[in-house]
Amino acid sequence: MGCCGRFWRDFRQEWSFRNCKLEHPDPHLFLASEWQGGELRGVKLWYALYRWAWAVYHFSWWVASLVSEGGVDSSIGRKAYHFIYLTNWSYISIVVMTTTQATIVTLAYLQGRGNPSPPKTMKARLKVLWVMQNLVYLPALLITAAYWSAIYDPLSQYYGFNAEVHIINSVYVILDLLIAAGPVRIMHFYLPLVFMFIYAAFTLVYWAAVMRHGAPHPKGSFGYIRLILDWEQPFEAHACPFVCLAAPIFSPLMQAVVWLITWGRRTSREQCCQRSGSANLPHENTMDVIMARDASTDSVAANVNAGANNLLV
Repeated sequence: MGCCGRFWRDFRQEWSFRNCKLEHPDPHLFLASEWQGGELRGVKLWYALYRWAWAVYHFSWWVASLVSEGGVDSSIGRKAYHFIYLTNWSYISIVVMTTTQATIVTLAYLQGRGNPSPPKTMKARLKVLWVMQNLVYLPALLITAAYWSAIYDPLSQYYGFNAEVHIINSVYVILDLLIAAGPVRIMHFYLPLVFMFIYAAFTLVYWAAVMRHGAPHPKGSFGYIRLILDWEQPFEAHACPFVCLAAPIFSPLMQAVVWLITWGRRTSREQCCQRSGSANLPHENTMDVIMARDASTDSVAANVNAGANNLLV
């Protein structure tokens, strides 16, 4: 089957409702890099260090961003505004996910040194990690696209923290999609969609409980966090259309784009392995079928030889 045929076959299979679940036949893929060579069943030391490098990097940037919120000498109340923005929600999700992933990969590496067998089922920690990845990948890309297309003011001063949360966040996501072997399901689009709905509900509650009663905004006196979520005039500011239409439409489309990146990564690795003559061994279940078939064939052959010997006698 050609590359295009494989793509359409895999693409159609992704839209099955069973893919809404957090189950995968190869759980070891969540602990490996697509490019670590040989089988993808073992956890490499360099991959664990790679995960910790990103975790420390993102945590350091987040702490610096929180400290600088409203100025280094600003009050705790002023710094609390850090938690009302979707951009910061998304970046905090990156911090939590990278730290969790680094911990899980490191534990798997340490356990694998004494017991090299990979996980055969989707354990709870791997499911939690998969949920976190869905809450990170898609929102990061959407935030970058929304900021540069609708929010960025070319006349305003641009700071390093803005670049980190509006550019580097998506750079990290794309790099991770190209390096890690973890799978992506298109039908998991509901997870980031729930994340965005929760944030929209938060802005509505925050506006009704705080801003509607004249509480000052950290950047002025206007009564909304972002103009696109102005609940004072929800239709004019596109708050309702965004929540009811744009998010449900763009979420599966962007999730399909994320899946396409991982499909291209996996296909490229398989082609490289074929050219080098070092293709991965079949999955364990496939090997079991092959071994059972060979055993059955050997049994039939033995019976035929025994019958022939009896005839000769």
